[in-house]
Amino acid sequence: AASSSSHRPTATRATTALLTIAAALCLGVIARHNLRGDISEQPLRSSSKSSSKNYELLDTTGPLARLHTNNDAKQTSNSDNGNSNEYFVFLQKFPLENTWQMIFHTEVVVCPRSTFHDSTDFLSTLDQLVDTLSAPNNNNSSDDTTKGGVPFAPVQKEQWTQQSNSKCIQLGYGGAACPTTCCGSPHGTDNTNYALNSRQAVIGNVMGDAKELFLYGVSDGVSGLDAYRAVCGGNPDNVATNPNTLPTCVSHWAGTDYNPLTNNCNTFTSTILKCVYGLSDAKPNLGISDLVTVECPMEKRRDDGMDVPMCLIPVPPTSLSDGDEIGMKQVE
Repeated sequence: AASSSSHRPTATRATTALLTIAAALCLGVIARHNLRGDISEQPLRSSSKSSSKNYELLDTTGPLARLHTNNDAKQTSNSDNGNSNEYFVFLQKFPLENTWQMIFHTEVVVCPRSTFHDSTDFLSTLDQLVDTLSAPNNNNSSDDTTKGGVPFAPVQKEQWTQQSNSKCIQLGYGGAACPTTCCGSPHGTDNTNYALNSRQAVIGNVMGDAKELFLYGVSDGVSGLDAYRAVCGGNPDNVATNPNTLPTCVSHWAGTDYNPLTNNCNTFTSTILKCVYGLSDAKPNLGISDLVTVECPMEKRRDDGMDVPMCLIPVPPTSLSDGDEIGMKQVE
């Protein structure tokens, strides 16, 4: 009897350990399901190298986040949804379901100014908000305190919920069982004809009714379509040095590249804001949802040879004028 009793503590500890491991595994599965942010079922973008030889280098050293580019190369598609070459850059924030509004998903929404021509009061509000924003940081760091102003400004819900014109571009990222470049960033009709008052995200587990909207800046000539091309087109130098590897802008953004902590939707929006538009990558109270400080790839500017931390925009050959050089397109 004594011998049998002496083995009970060991058996109890083993049982407790097994139960703890099982509980941890269950919690891990639940957390992965809730935090992963799988993209909604819709057509995904397939990777392609067909346009990998034509790129444009952005110069983001201009004042107040107004980025000046060669606009002749921008009017490439009706998908830009507007005839204005001025674009408002927004960030939309959603809490995830079953996370007690402690974990968040963000997306960038880019709208031509013409989207709001029927709402002069809203346009006036946006222009006033732009004047409160900090100038872009030329070094692309996250510290905007020395620039004056604020990195972003909240847009009042009672105003953005009235904006139903579907002329914006929705840029978001989530997990998916696909390995090709940018297949984790849907770019279908719904995403390229997006209304600012929409509560739909590219992933299916957000609380749409709790959406918040923030204005980050204005771009002269860099559309949402351009931003998508910059993130999903990549760096031509990588193609030259690694012909078997697709170029990247911080990540390949494949669905299988998704990581809840190190390469998530908020890493994607930081990349667009910081590496494409030259804006702040500071976010509105995301906590542990946004732990990564994005490092933009260094590119050499053609006019002065200076290395700048930016991603490149592929320019389709049909948009180049007769005198343009194929490759890194000069920015005025």
